[in-house]
Amino acid sequence: MGLLSLATTFLAFGSAASAASLAKRNSNSQKLTPAAQSLFDYSMQVSDSRYDSSYGYVWYQDNGQWSVRFTAWHIPGLLHRAKGDDVKTAVKAIENVLANQLNSDFNSAWYGTFKLSPDEPDPTPNGPLYPPTIYGSYDPNWREFVGTQLIQVVEEFGHLLPAGLESRIEDALEAAAIGGMRRNGSFPLDDNLILGYSNPGIMRALTTGWVGKRKNNKVLINFAKEQGNDLLKLFKRGGQNALSEYNAPNYYGIDIWALAANIAYGPKDAPMTKNSVYILQELWKDIAAHYNPYLGNMVGPYDRAYSRDATTHSQILSMVLWGVYGRGVGGQPPLGEGDLLYDIAQGAALALVMDVIAPTISKDAQAIIKSKGKWKGTRFIKKTIYEELDSNNPRHVTSWLSAELMIGGQTVNETKNRGNQYVPAIVQWASDPSHKPYPYMGFFSLYPSASTLNAKAEANKLTVSYPNTTQDGTNIFTFALTGIPPSWTLGGKNVVKGLEKLPCLDVNVTAPGLVKQDVVYGATLRDHWIYNISYAVPEGFKGTPSVTLDMTYTC
Repeated sequence: MGLLSLATTFLAFGSAASAASLAKRNSNSQKLTPAAQSLFDYSMQVSDSRYDSSYGYVWYQDNGQWSVRFTAWHIPGLLHRAKGDDVKTAVKAIENVLANQLNSDFNSAWYGTFKLSPDEPDPTPNGPLYPPTIYGSYDPNWREFVGTQLIQVVEEFGHLLPAGLESRIEDALEAAAIGGMRRNGSFPLDDNLILGYSNPGIMRALTTGWVGKRKNNKVLINFAKEQGNDLLKLFKRGGQNALSEYNAPNYYGIDIWALAANIAYGPKDAPMTKNSVYILQELWKDIAAHYNPYLGNMVGPYDRAYSRDATTHSQILSMVLWGVYGRGVGGQPPLGEGDLLYDIAQGAALALVMDVIAPTISKDAQAIIKSKGKWKGTRFIKKTIYEELDSNNPRHVTSWLSAELMIGGQTVNETKNRGNQYVPAIVQWASDPSHKPYPYMGFFSLYPSASTLNAKAEANKLTVSYPNTTQDGTNIFTFALTGIPPSWTLGGKNVVKGLEKLPCLDVNVTAPGLVKQDVVYGATLRDHWIYNISYAVPEGFKGTPSVTLDMTYTC
């Protein structure tokens, strides 16, 4: 496609999804599109190669030798393919998944969730063997990951299951729903499932509503109704139309799965079934607004990101684009890339709902997502992100992008550090425009050492400051730099000495009163090999420490 003009502040898109096209879906006999079939086939190729036929689990180390979640994700692929012993293998896998539900202690924080691996012990609250730790010895979100997967199995392939198995799946999902609905962000101990924790929240609305309807459990039905209404209210709050787990390319893929599963499998009278269509339509508009067709990436900042570059490391959103449009649309990592070999375990399940996802993408959003090459103009995005319906401490997001250079920043005022998945400030640029199929992308991101910071993106400019220097982590600004092409450094032609002079990018650094540290290379941040470029705040510093970066793209 030729040059695409995107010189707008906010992109306005028309409504996309056709209710009629979604209503026509016939799940039990659907034929996948070539794009969805391609995703399905690669997912099955990888999962088949890891399947342990003796035990009936998918090999993948996840607190043990096998992965219960990967096994659950493999089941719909087996049932859809339904060749040879596929159905028999799938039934064995279902039995195994059900056997791994933690349901012996009704009052525990892990009641109704599923073990990560069949060979790990149950949590031992009264002994030293395996003390319970959330996201350690148990993962409460497995209720939703495994639960929504079992819902797809029943809805798509219930006719292939032996007598009595569907009823046992319902029993398991009722236990999972009861355990899941107890979570409120502070209970059980260390819980974090607030309304703004988007991906498990959207999945929980489906699991509780679906099994509530099946079991005629009014408590679960009413909980799902309340959650479905509140999730939409939070999404719409302040006219933002934004998920609270905002601009997260990996978890946007899970959000899309959860929304599509609600549309396809949710009770017709459940609010989330209807609301998911609207949220998914609007989510695609926001994805398109952030997407840079030249670099094959979405501009930051990112609330949660494992990979900062979709062309070198997997993001689940990329698998969705693969399933809708075919591999090659959007940033895609090499097929053998390690993160993709992890994420692709869910590919078959995702492929089965591409017919639900595709109609929710407007023509305008599709035009941006499918385009390639340089485009004219610039874009600026400004958002306010809320985590609860009654919270008064939102995060403020600014993003600026041109074809060759894009900048993102977020202002946040919190007391707890969000960890290294959080990318509050990032600069990304075409460090080698000759690289194909996309330019090789360099980037540097602020390591989130402080829980309160102001990061603001403007045209060719990023400003970062620490307004509350009483907090830990405000004594240093650390930027993690990567994406330096080998042609720039090989043979000692250039050496990274800071941010000031980089391949295809000149940066003017203003850091009044701060002390630049020696540049160090060799650490990794979420699988990216980085240069550590830091500016220390000296003891006795007066005022608000800040770093301002003015940038010029030079290629």
